[in-house]
Amino acid sequence: MLTLNMNIFWVVFNIIILFILLRIFLYKPLQNIMQKRTELIQNQISSAETKNKEASALKEQYESSMKNAKAESDEIVGQAKERAKVQYDQIVGSASEEAAQIVSQAHKTAESDRDQMMRDAQSELAEVALAAAAKLIGKNIDDEANRKMLDDFLSEEGSV
Repeated sequence: MLTLNMNIFWVVFNIIILFILLRIFLYKPLQNIMQKRTELIQNQISSAETKNKEASALKEQYESSMKNAKAESDEIVGQAKERAKVQYDQIVGSASEEAAQIVSQAHKTAESDRDQMMRDAQSELAEVALAAAAKLIGKNIDDEANRKMLDDFLSEEGSV
């Protein structure tokens, strides 16, 4: 029985030695590898979360920039429309003024032409009247006296 107890003792001793050796050479290095792996995974997770936050911030910044760009483009288009309307109004106003000047100039030219035609007609009428008067009177007075008499006549008739 003692041998059996001795065998049990050696088996238990071998198991304890094996347990100690496994703990020293296998379990501790394995636990170090597991701890390093856990730290690596934690670092990767925190890095991914940081990058995700940065991406979210960039997305918000991009969306804000797009809204600002749209608002700015709307403002630029509005300003361009306003400038175009002002320029259109200036062009139309300038054209209206120019047209009014042309019409006014045409009226003045027509008035001037009418006055010139009236003077020419009066002059021809006066010459015909002088010729008729000379035939009636039967004599011809000198040109200066004819002109004076004609001017007097025209001024009297023009004032009537």
